[in-house]
Amino acid sequence: MNSKEEVISLFTLGTSIVACVLAGCHTGGCPTKSATDARATWEAELDRKTELTTDASRDITIKRDVHTIVVGADAAKLAAAFHEVMRDSKRHFGLIRVDRKQANIDKPFQLGERFQGRYELDEALKKNMVPWEKKIFGELVEDPGVKSLLCDIENQATSDYGVIAKLDLSPKEGQDYVLSYHYLSGSPIAGSSTFVVHAVSPGVSSLTQIFEYQEQSTTFALFFSSGGLKLHDQVVYSQTSQAADLIGAKILSSDIPEAYRNP
Repeated sequence: MNSKEEVISLFTLGTSIVACVLAGCHTGGCPTKSATDARATWEAELDRKTELTTDASRDITIKRDVHTIVVGADAAKLAAAFHEVMRDSKRHFGLIRVDRKQANIDKPFQLGERFQGRYELDEALKKNMVPWEKKIFGELVEDPGVKSLLCDIENQATSDYGVIAKLDLSPKEGQDYVLSYHYLSGSPIAGSSTFVVHAVSPGVSSLTQIFEYQEQSTTFALFFSSGGLKLHDQVVYSQTSQAADLIGAKILSSDIPEAYRNP
């Protein structure tokens, strides 16, 4: 992480902590790190979230980020592997994990299903600590009170919430496989993420990610334009790379810059 990214990360974390303290935070809990009652609270709050829509009349512009990754595998195999990777509760994509309701964990996604994409701050802090920091502060990150605070910050400042808006994993012959979700309230952006698997030729297919977004605040717009979008692209590359690995396929090409591919 370079000095500019460190400043951005510290600024984001610092402002998040202040916001959490002022707002009271401590709501929702982390379903993968908390007791059953916290999970129930989290699921109830997830159900209450509303869909965010982009608005061209706002000062912050609506933008699109489109990338394609070509894989040496048939489209049906790649689409199935991508779905399997996305629903595997043990997987991470960089420092992102997907939290789902208890009844849905590890099961196929369903149209209308809600979920949370959580950027795990405790793991980010441990990863970016130099040896002397880990020696002094490593155990602090594991403290239940600190983990609870970090969880609250994750819920309110570093997570995306989504609802599956389109899911076509059994298309008619010649048509594409599609998974698309829209962002819900609590996310720092409005818009949608769409993944399209297309058959290029026998044994070769492409996965195209279409990300339409509009930041909800100027602070987040500054962060996203200064490095946040790169982190997003890293997650997409990680998701596709894990899907390819699952079926023993190779990534043949990608228009995601190499510097953006590894978290």
